[in-house]
Amino acid sequence: MIFIGLGNPGTKYDRTRHNVGFLAVEQAAQKTGIVLKKGLGKKYSSAEGRFAGKKVVFIEPLTYMNNSGTILPVLKRKFQLSPDELVVVCDNLDLPTGVVRVKQGGGTAGHNGLASLVQHLGTKDFLRVYVGIGRPQYRGDVVKYVLGVPAAEERADLEAGIDRASDAMVELLTTAPEKVMNEFNRRNTPDGTAD
Repeated sequence: MIFIGLGNPGTKYDRTRHNVGFLAVEQAAQKTGIVLKKGLGKKYSSAEGRFAGKKVVFIEPLTYMNNSGTILPVLKRKFQLSPDELVVVCDNLDLPTGVVRVKQGGGTAGHNGLASLVQHLGTKDFLRVYVGIGRPQYRGDVVKYVLGVPAAEERADLEAGIDRASDAMVELLTTAPEKVMNEFNRRNTPDGTAD
């Protein structure tokens, strides 16, 4: 199974809302004992290993969000990537902050990183793990919002969501996607409890 976390490289973007995909992939790699390494001259960071008897790969594209899909031809060659083995982890404006959803297929909802992946993969039919970042309180520049760093209270919810997303990834390595969806999608608060 190959997990691709979406985000932007560099310390400038480290703790922004748009980088929850990177952060969740890093936590999942840590939980499985697989170390992410920045490849010299590569357009992505990766971690490869085995967990629960399965080969697992964690990827962070270093091409910036809007060009996330440009690494797919390389991944297809190196890992024999097919859409049914792919799980994409990213932020979602339409979910409350910290809420996690696991979903098979769907649109891109204006998410440029997802759109780039769909364009280069040639299909929308892959598994996604979404981490909610909510919408800006005032109708303003969405780009500025997603590239912003949340304040303390929001940060706590976001970090709880990142942790739950990493749990969902680890669970996908041992459990059927439908069961993972049922488990994670029925809990609809950042701490995993039902409303």
